[in-house]
Amino acid sequence: MLQERDKSTFMKKINPGSKLWLALGLILANILFKNLYLSLAILAVSIIMIIKEKQFTLFKVVLVTMIVLFISMYALHGNIAPVIDKANDPVLFRVFGIRYYAKGFAFATRYYMRVAPLLASLFLLFITMDMADLAVVMCKVGIPYRFVFTFIDSFQVITLLGKDMEQIKDAQRARGLNTEGNLIQRFKAFIPIMIPVVANSVVKVQDQAIAMDTKGFNSKCKKTVYREIEKTPLDAVVKAVGILLAVTAVMYKLGVAFSVITPFLTNII
Repeated sequence: MLQERDKSTFMKKINPGSKLWLALGLILANILFKNLYLSLAILAVSIIMIIKEKQFTLFKVVLVTMIVLFISMYALHGNIAPVIDKANDPVLFRVFGIRYYAKGFAFATRYYMRVAPLLASLFLLFITMDMADLAVVMCKVGIPYRFVFTFIDSFQVITLLGKDMEQIKDAQRARGLNTEGNLIQRFKAFIPIMIPVVANSVVKVQDQAIAMDTKGFNSKCKKTVYREIEKTPLDAVVKAVGILLAVTAVMYKLGVAFSVITPFLTNII
């Protein structure tokens, strides 16, 4: 049975190749422009689209990471950033006797506002990407078939392991295993769950290896794909935006580096 495409939302309608170009453009623009307003715009639009695409439940893990990163970076660099001159720089405020400086917060912002928008935007692009279509795109641009299979299969294995773990957890609960409670109780329940998961994984790997051999995975003939990707005007627009962002960011950085132009877009020092 051929895998059915899910085109139910705006982001899922976009070709994986166009999304990769957009990802490249966002990465280069966010890193090379070093513009606070651009970074905030990317972060805000990404979170809005994640909510609209109904992926916020999965995004909570990334959001917790962003919050922990925010607290740790500003708490540390606000006091001990290498750019701080504690003898001369004015103190912004104090917390429990610990002095925090404006230069320290500026130093933390320099790096945090490069990381946080990319975490949100790349999560959105990849969580809405069809992995089978991505494999087709990678094959058509000349990437070796073995690398493509390994790359795509790793994502599928993670999904299958998650489903197996949930099924085994439910089965162990039905047998009376307590999987809730404090950290010690959860650790005790970890082994009875993980042993069946690992055993099932080994069996599935063996079955997959046999299936790949019977389907001629190691044959030397030219590989073909059964999926055809239809390009739409939306794909062309997204691809053009990604390429434009990437080229503009690189040209701007080169112009600033060789003193051809002044850094008029840069406001994160």
